[in-house]
Amino acid sequence: MISDCDYHSVTTWLAQCHRPMLLSHQRPDGDSLGAMAGMALALRKQGAEPAAVLYEPLPTQYGFLDSATKWYVWDDVREVLSEDCDAVVLLDTCSQSQLEPIAAFLGRAPRMLVIDHHATRDPIGTRDGDLRLFDDTASAASLIIAEWIRSAGLEFDEPLATALFLGIATDCGWFRFTNTDARTMRLAADLVEAGADASRIHSAIYQQEPPAKLRLIAHMLNHLELKADGKLAVMYLRSADFEETGADSGMTGEMVNEATRLAGTEATLLFTEEPDRTIRVNFRSKRQLDVSALASRFGGGGHARAAGARLRGDWENVVPRVIAETIEAL
Repeated sequence: MISDCDYHSVTTWLAQCHRPMLLSHQRPDGDSLGAMAGMALALRKQGAEPAAVLYEPLPTQYGFLDSATKWYVWDDVREVLSEDCDAVVLLDTCSQSQLEPIAAFLGRAPRMLVIDHHATRDPIGTRDGDLRLFDDTASAASLIIAEWIRSAGLEFDEPLATALFLGIATDCGWFRFTNTDARTMRLAADLVEAGADASRIHSAIYQQEPPAKLRLIAHMLNHLELKADGKLAVMYLRSADFEETGADSGMTGEMVNEATRLAGTEATLLFTEEPDRTIRVNFRSKRQLDVSALASRFGGGGHARAAGARLRGDWENVVPRVIAETIEAL
């Protein structure tokens, strides 16, 4: 848990910002986007002019966040914003491997605030004038943002409640993952009371899928394999699968969870061949295996029950190695 003193330090630090740049990790999920939108809305209430920067356009299913803030794409604004901003607020990550597009900028960035709930932490935000706020007991980065907002004496309105509820609900698997605790549920209830429409948010994210994604899921499940006496489920997405179904790599979010419904499994792996020929691995576990520690062996990280890594190398070498180490860990 974060103390009131720590939240006060964040408030004091942010009070000195006028044009902060808000950043998060590549392939943004609901929590990273909710945290960015929530922080942007809160900072505007305090008189700042934040710029929320992504590495690609805002994903379609999160379009209801479009009005929360002005969303920029890094390649379009890197020269202007990197010179114009007076601070950087990095949300929902402290991992260099998730920040490759801005690696060069981080070394010369203005003072930085890092807010994260993952256990994987690189030496980002450790210079004089920087500030880091971590809580790996928090179910979502958006939960930390919500608690800071409350500590700063700001009120939740409908746009703010919507952004933060999105982040919390998606990172908790809509309140079914093991990181869902009483702290999370109490805050979620407060956000609903403040105007977050849980049904509308869920529908926008999960019930507006294009046919190509369902075809891609069918391909993935058709090649599902069970290993380690049924304790490990392994799924694969190759370049040819995307070409055949008309899907793209942006549609793969949360697809790893399809196999977690299987009885008897403890862990799930999803290997995805990316357009740049890297191999993305999503790790999931149910109760015992710490997949964050497992992912860290391959330069990745995350949570004990959900983690990821990006590896370079031949498919024929990378995939068997990851599978073998997972089986050994099991």
